[in-house]
Amino acid sequence: AERVYRRQGIWAFWRGNTPNVIRQGGTSALNFLLMDRYKTAISPLLVWSLRLPSNRDPEIRQKRRSIFSSFLSGGLAGGTVTTVLYPVEFVRTRLAMDIGRGTQDVPRLYPGGTRDVCLNIWRADGWRGLYQGYGIALVGVVLYRALHLGGYDAVKTEILHRRGHQMAPGDFHITNDKTRISGQNNLLSGGSSRDSKSISSSGLTMGERFLAAQIVSIFAGTVCYPIDSIRRRLMMQAGLPREERLYMNSFDCFRRVIATEGFRGFYLGIGPNLVRSFGAALLLVSYDVFKIKT
Repeated sequence: AERVYRRQGIWAFWRGNTPNVIRQGGTSALNFLLMDRYKTAISPLLVWSLRLPSNRDPEIRQKRRSIFSSFLSGGLAGGTVTTVLYPVEFVRTRLAMDIGRGTQDVPRLYPGGTRDVCLNIWRADGWRGLYQGYGIALVGVVLYRALHLGGYDAVKTEILHRRGHQMAPGDFHITNDKTRISGQNNLLSGGSSRDSKSISSSGLTMGERFLAAQIVSIFAGTVCYPIDSIRRRLMMQAGLPREERLYMNSFDCFRRVIATEGFRGFYLGIGPNLVRSFGAALLLVSYDVFKIKT
């Protein structure tokens, strides 16, 4: 940080912030929207699976399917959003790594900002260049969102389950005993399971929700950081002639980093990433509270 400030000035810390704001706003909104949509879409399949003969406790089966629903819908939402917004993430990364000062001695690679990045990559690699590193990014985001969004839901489900709340059949949400009975009656009478009233995570205090969100955010960020590290390395060589590129693909990047830097090479810069997990936890809790109040 001191070196960046001394060589490039204070504004260097906000370089690439415009596409970052676009990415953050779009990613957050679409992730929560699509997670709920996917959860609704796969709910009938999970309800059908509960009707299959089994010797296991129905309550345990219901809880496990609720957790599976959370992880699956979170991963699918993350994969969809990454596919749509990956070029924006690509531009943000390139601008953030443009370390020139804009002077004659230390010129910037992209003095025109977002426009120059897009034109430069388009001329060198075409539209495919804006998706450099997309494959490994897709794997990482699906895993991260499954752990982050799905993990938060799963932790809440487990906490409330241990406190005596029950699952309403077909809803895949936590409810109290009175609501569970109502939901069962609705199903038996041919009604929709959505008629049962879910209290979701309203049984948790604000502090409990934030603690769960913070733990999940740190865990997901730490597990997925090596994949994100490979993605950024591949992004930074887009636009270069193929003979000048250091890595041929994701597997080659993994092999070279292990050989030259060791496993620690995948976790360079993880400190600021863990600090950012505070914002990710706040986002989860804010959306959770908003859903309860609405």
